[in-house]
Amino acid sequence: MLFSLVGDALWIIALSIMASATRMAWGRMTPETKVPLQFALNGKPTLRLKRNLALLLIPTAAFFLGLALVAFNRNAATSVEQSVILFGVRATAAALIAVGHLRWLKAALELLESEGALKS
Repeated sequence: MLFSLVGDALWIIALSIMASATRMAWGRMTPETKVPLQFALNGKPTLRLKRNLALLLIPTAAFFLGLALVAFNRNAATSVEQSVILFGVRATAAALIAVGHLRWLKAALELLESEGALKS
């Protein structure tokens, strides 16, 4: 039970970090801004989406992944070993998704800044 609650807390923290960074970036862009979503190996953007879709895509996907992991965790057998393993999966996934989102957002903002597409 404790592992489940701590796993929930870690997901809440990861989602709040992503939401906070997304909100900051949202305020610096106009609704028409095309945000780079994917980058090539040379650093050039290969896919751009409008601000609304691009900024909400990763946090929304992370939210639904977190819900799926919660559902799986609640339906799993209650052995101590399984609880520890599921906690490790949830904690690692939350951290990796949050770090990945922040790295992508930093790269996207740097590119948009160099293009002059951000508000002051």
